[in-house]
Parts: sequence; structure tokens; C-alpha cells
Amino acid sequence: MTTVQPSVQFDTIGSWEADNVTAAQIERALSGLRRHEERAAVRTSVLTLVIVVASADEAQEHLDVVRHLGARHPSRTLVLVLDSETEEDEDESRLDASVSVCVVDRAGRQVAVEEVVLECRGPARFHLDSLVLPFALPDLPVAVWLPTSLPSRGDPLLVTADRVVIDTRVVGYQPDALSRLLSLSHQVAVTDLSWWRLKPWRNLFASLFEGHLYRPFLADVHHLEVTGHAGPRHLFAGWVMSRLDLPRSVVHLGDAEHLSVKLVATHGGRRGRFEVERKGDERVIDALVEIDDGPSFQQKVQIGEAWPSRALADALAHMGHNQTYEAALDAAVGLLR
Repeated sequence: MTTVQPSVQFDTIGSWEADNVTAAQIERALSGLRRHEERAAVRTSVLTLVIVVASADEAQEHLDVVRHLGARHPSRTLVLVLDSETEEDEDESRLDASVSVCVVDRAGRQVAVEEVVLECRGPARFHLDSLVLPFALPDLPVAVWLPTSLPSRGDPLLVTADRVVIDTRVVGYQPDALSRLLSLSHQVAVTDLSWWRLKPWRNLFASLFEGHLYRPFLADVHHLEVTGHAGPRHLFAGWVMSRLDLPRSVVHLGDAEHLSVKLVATHGGRRGRFEVERKGDERVIDALVEIDDGPSFQQKVQIGEAWPSRALADALAHMGHNQTYEAALDAAVGLLR
């Protein structure tokens, strides 16, 4: 049975749209809408969120995700639609714009958020930094969300970003994706939505080794098997490798629909097997510990619905570098060598 994501009361209090406009015209329209905003609700934006997509349908899809954040991360959202059908030899930039001011309830108080959708054609597609800067809220961080791609190293959009949001489950199959992502993390703080979706798995797996009975097994690990989608399985294996300083030779990866982790280790002459696995489509993780001639246990843990807005909300709550993630990513790249 499919669980429907809870709806959020999201009302538009003013909007404006026009074709073939300048950034200055859009700013004037936004200023006019803000005057209505100040009378209708309090603006408490905590960041500027930039989303880069390839079509109007994708723009709407990802705006819906942002709206489901509710009032957790009120923001000015700037969606840049890069028209893939634009003629490459088109020598004039063209912007078609849609601007809205909306309100969402936050603990009984109406909070205003702003949405700007720009369809970009011509040379403007290659200078997105010049489109972002006029609309970035002063003294607030800028997060750039790339739902289906990774930026090139010299992408001018990175100049505007305090954080880049990506998803290795989506881009993990692209050639050199993890290597490019590691290079990107050296330039700017990176949030990986897959990393946040893996959080319950990481917490549960780590909990298997709590206490004096099981922790000593971590000193002699001789087999780690991680299966799942490309990208997430590499990240999880990289996380375990980086935390335990494991050699590449003991790590084995495989493809599967859901994540599965099996670790085999020895202590005091006894063999221990530690597993976390999701079986089938139920949102339940099975945990298992078996020790030769020793204590064993099984556990089932319910995991929440994998709503895109939940991972994005967790991601936007942390704007600095995540050293644990970056160490996992570094180890994951090593798995590809």
C-alpha cells in the first residue's frame, strides 16, 4: 500500500509572470509582491535555494518537494529551467519568468516564502551565476540543488553556492560520478540525499556493536559485503571502511534493489556475523547478530517513509562540511580503483 505524503497548507497571495524579460524587471515585480507579503505574513527565510532542472514539468515536481518542507526551512526558491531544445547557436539570452509569494502555517503563524521560476535560453544558460546573484537573499546561505546531474569543476554556478545538494542514487551510475563528487567536495560543502536516507541504516548497524560483548569483533573484520544501488552501496561501504580502517581486499559489493550489509569478524577464537537487511517492499530493516557458541539476537526496525522532502529537510539543516561523509566518499572512490 502506498502512503501519501501529508499535505501542507500552501496558499499563493500574489503572482506575476512574463516572457522575454530582464532580471531587473523580475526584481521589480518581486518587490511589488513583497509589499503584499509584508501585510499578509512574516518573511522568515533562512536560505536561498536554487534548483537546476531541464523542463517545466521537472520544475513543478521539485517545487512540490520544497513545498512539502512546510515551514521547516522557509526560503526563497529560484528554479532555473535550462531548455534542452534551445538552439546552440542562439546568440541572444531570453528569460521567461514566473514569480509567486506564498504563505505556509508555522505554529499558528503565517510565514511567507517566495518562488521564482526562470526559463533560460541562449547564452544565459552558461552563466547561471549572473542569474542567481541578483535574487540571493543578503547574508543568508545559498544552497544549489542539482536533482539529476553533477556540476563540472569550472561551473560558474559554484561561485554562488555555500552548499551543493546532489543524490548519488540518481547520479551514481554516471561515469566517474563518485570521483567528480569527491573533487566537488574539495571546492564546496556537499549534501548527498542518499547519505541522509542511509542514516537509519548507519545508526542500526553501528548499534549492533554497542557494549563489551560485540565491540571487540570490530578489531578483526575479514569480510564486508554491501549490496544495493550503485552510489548508496559505495557510500555505505566507504563509511564502514573509513570508520574501521578496513583494507579494500575485505570489501565486496553487489547490485540489489534494497541495501543489505553483512560483516564477518572474529574475536577470542569465535566467529561473529552481523547483518542489516531490508527484505521485500516492507519498510522494515532486519538486524541479526550470530556468534559461534555465544550470544545472538534478531531485531526488526521500522523505517519511515522515504519522502523526498524529508531527506531534503535533513540536508538543508546542515550547511557546513560533513567530515564523516567526505571520509566515506573518499573511501568509496577507492573501491572503484
